[in-house]
Amino acid sequence: MTGRKRSWLVAAVIAAMLAVGAGQSYAQSCSFDSDCKGNGKCSGGKCGSCGFDSDCNVGKCSGGKCGSCSFDSDCKGGKCSSGKCSNAKQ
Repeated sequence: MTGRKRSWLVAAVIAAMLAVGAGQSYAQSCSFDSDCKGNGKCSGGKCGSCGFDSDCNVGKCSGGKCGSCSFDSDCKGGKCSSGKCSNAKQ
């Protein structure tokens, strides 16, 4: 493998790792529910779990996660698009 091809391959692998990791790293870490400041409850060291809409600052609780919506008004300042709030932290 030439140096140029190897450099391109390394760059592609790094870009893929960053793209995959970006979605995972956005969730706030926590030890207690109070660490989440309204972004759901703490579960498995990450904020965003919920059992009720009142657990969520943004969006509604659906499938145990905050951030789902039916209307823009569900998003408290964000837009509802395809059932997800644009300003949700997940």
